[in-house]
Amino acid sequence: MNKNQYKQATKYFGIPVPGHRDGIWPDLELLKWQMVENMLLAAMRGNVNAVFREGDLRIQQESNGTYTVRLSATGNEPSVQGSVGGAYFDAASSVSWTGLELGRSYFLYVKGSSNTFQDPSDIVLIPSTTRLTTKYATLIAKADLTGEKPTVDRNPIGKVNARDLAQHVLDYDNPHGEKVIQDEILVRNHLAIGDGNDADLELEVNGKASHFPVSRLVASLINTMTFVDFTSGGTDGVTLKATGKVVFASVTRTNWKDLGAGEVIVGFYGTSPEVQNPNEIVVRNTGLRGVLMRAMIVCE
Repeated sequence: MNKNQYKQATKYFGIPVPGHRDGIWPDLELLKWQMVENMLLAAMRGNVNAVFREGDLRIQQESNGTYTVRLSATGNEPSVQGSVGGAYFDAASSVSWTGLELGRSYFLYVKGSSNTFQDPSDIVLIPSTTRLTTKYATLIAKADLTGEKPTVDRNPIGKVNARDLAQHVLDYDNPHGEKVIQDEILVRNHLAIGDGNDADLELEVNGKASHFPVSRLVASLINTMTFVDFTSGGTDGVTLKATGKVVFASVTRTNWKDLGAGEVIVGFYGTSPEVQNPNEIVVRNTGLRGVLMRAMIVCE
């Protein structure tokens, strides 16, 4: 190679650049652009099919009975931008997957080609009842038309949402979108549920989902039950102590032969003057003394 060829180079990686009156060497051009491609692949970390930004996604029924999923730009976001097969794509302000039929599920793709490298808008939208294996297809969503109400999952398994790393680190509010699916989450120090509200918890057991407010979980965790066996004291009563503030108590006989207990009355702190402490109750009965009894005491 002539020493006058490619007298310039980039500062950091040393990518060769022709200088004034330099010739162009095809072998060196190929080497240079291969370096650029390798660095782009490294920066993408193998995510050649990914979604960068996306707007409003809705499903609607058409007059012919089929359904359409429409992805539209909003004031802050485009309809959808990302990479497909390693090429950057930028869809029109409104794009649609049409002809979706009831009783089926569809994987909604953006499909590109080698032309997408030159024209980011050169894409087509593909609704597929099966997952595509081509490298020129980026998964956007999944439409489920098999249930009573058609739904769209914006984060199906296999979709890649690529974000700038620095932005991801700084953004702690839904950094993975509004919904995240994980097989396992390990919390080392602190787990917070709810933010100034009585959040809804959903637990699924054998396919059946149950919902209940966090307050019910808190109540079950902070309340403890104590069981005390004792003998009745008649109208003089028996004072029982618990480990915390008593919020409820129930008393029952434990020997079926003790038939003369009469009516049982439980006195609580704040409602019965004879109860002096919040961790105590007084149990009286109108019948015999010495009847075997058990008290269940709920404390907080």
